[in-house]
Amino acid sequence: MTEKRKGIAPADLLQVFARSFLIQASWSFERMQSLGFAYALSPVLKRLYPEPGEYRSRLQLHMEYFNTQPYLASFILGAVARIEEERASGREGQTDGTALKNALMAPLGALGDSLFWAGLKPVCALIAVSLLMTGVSWAPLLFLVLYNSGHVWVRAELLVWGYQSSGDVLSLINRYRLTSAARMCKALSLVVLGALFGMLPLWRSEFRPALLPAGFAAVLWLLLSSALVVLLRWGGSPVKMMLGLAAGCILLAYTGVV
Repeated sequence: MTEKRKGIAPADLLQVFARSFLIQASWSFERMQSLGFAYALSPVLKRLYPEPGEYRSRLQLHMEYFNTQPYLASFILGAVARIEEERASGREGQTDGTALKNALMAPLGALGDSLFWAGLKPVCALIAVSLLMTGVSWAPLLFLVLYNSGHVWVRAELLVWGYQSSGDVLSLINRYRLTSAARMCKALSLVVLGALFGMLPLWRSEFRPALLPAGFAAVLWLLLSSALVVLLRWGGSPVKMMLGLAAGCILLAYTGVV
């Protein structure tokens, strides 16, 4: 009589979620995030494969090359957990866990970089900077709350959806519209930037332009931010615009304007 396989319990997925925060704790030039991925998935593998030899075999399989955006890796973790559960129960489908990882890690990496590194993080930082320049001392704490609550929610939600959908990336795109969210964050960054310049009369004295009247400078910065929004809608690169703004600010600081 063969041993009956166990299914995945909610507590197992909770352990995977907690361990997903350590997916970048150990890197390898050869296999990148593979160790972190295997570590995060190991509670599920232990549940599904109680026989030590089989457990080690499946764990070693997931030590192969893996590299993607660390927050969206939760979707792949959930999907692979579902595939392993079906395999352990004798309902192995056409999708292989390794093939799924190879197919999803690059597009999710690009999508996650656009959403978080070039979208959510800049807008949260600009909101905090806007408040800090008006004298709000707890603005850095607000940045941590806004940004971390956003990406932690995404990690948890996508882990569950990856498990429920078995890694259906089309359902992921249709359900969460991550591309639209990335564009919205980038546009919102420029809106907040415009609001920041519009608040110039409220800035603390050490942040105000030294050679320009506050009212004139506020109008000038608002016009600049409006131009950046137009460029963004015309297909301009948000990263290039932000780098250009940074270079301009450095130049103004060295010439004594601000």
